[in-house]
Amino acid sequence: MLLGLILLAIGVVGFGFAGYWDLRYTEFPDWLPYSIIVLALAVRGVFAFAENNLWLLSNSVMIGLVFLALGLVLYLSKQWGDGDAWLLGALGFLFPDTAGFAVRGVMPFPLTLLFNFLFISLIYLVVYSLALGLRKREVNKIYFEYLRGRYKMITFFVAVFFSVSWGAAFYFNACFSSSFETLMPLIAFPFLLTFILIFTYYAKMVEENLFKKKVDVKDLKVGDVILKGRWRGLTQSEIRDLRRKNRYVWVKEGVRFAPVFLFAMLISLFYGDLILILI
Repeated sequence: MLLGLILLAIGVVGFGFAGYWDLRYTEFPDWLPYSIIVLALAVRGVFAFAENNLWLLSNSVMIGLVFLALGLVLYLSKQWGDGDAWLLGALGFLFPDTAGFAVRGVMPFPLTLLFNFLFISLIYLVVYSLALGLRKREVNKIYFEYLRGRYKMITFFVAVFFSVSWGAAFYFNACFSSSFETLMPLIAFPFLLTFILIFTYYAKMVEENLFKKKVDVKDLKVGDVILKGRWRGLTQSEIRDLRRKNRYVWVKEGVRFAPVFLFAMLISLFYGDLILILI
């Protein structure tokens, strides 16, 4: 349990500072996720040696690399910043297992971490986007016009969601006498899919109207992200190069996502699988 408490302290401090800096300054220093990873490996290495249990370290390396690879795929596909990718890797290096915490779950702990992270990310993204959208009424007007122009397609997808899910529920009830409680996830699932579909359009409207701005090159600063590039902040030399070639550039700002890593870690360790709520 001592190992778990030390790793928890590293995570709370590291992810806590990442969340604070991300919310306040829209970025955090590159060395922060690297430091979390190095500390996680160092602590696990010491305990692996003291307990003659190499798995404490090797498991961290394997799961951490998988999490990091997933984060880098999202970065290379221009969905995430490189800092977020390394934070996801840090989460895997820290807690490839429960490290002594009593965790409720129906999945292996790395999958619990990933599912909880995705679930919390969705809620965070909804709240974040709605908060931004409510401040700009023109975004809401554009959004409803956008939905009206695509109502046939949306209606089709919603009909498919309900037909497939409720049809499966009826089949299981008729053929296997499944109870209402057992079928509740299937009954509720199309509502969730419909919400995700409609919200995806809303998030796209917010992104296109609020997450980009035209900036005079003289006002560029280190860490700004060019609209068509990957989520990587500009360096001072890149800014100098842009100032020689351009007068204005478009920069983008994404969701300040770092706080989600802290929430996902704490909820996973002290609650367990959020999928239990859905079940």
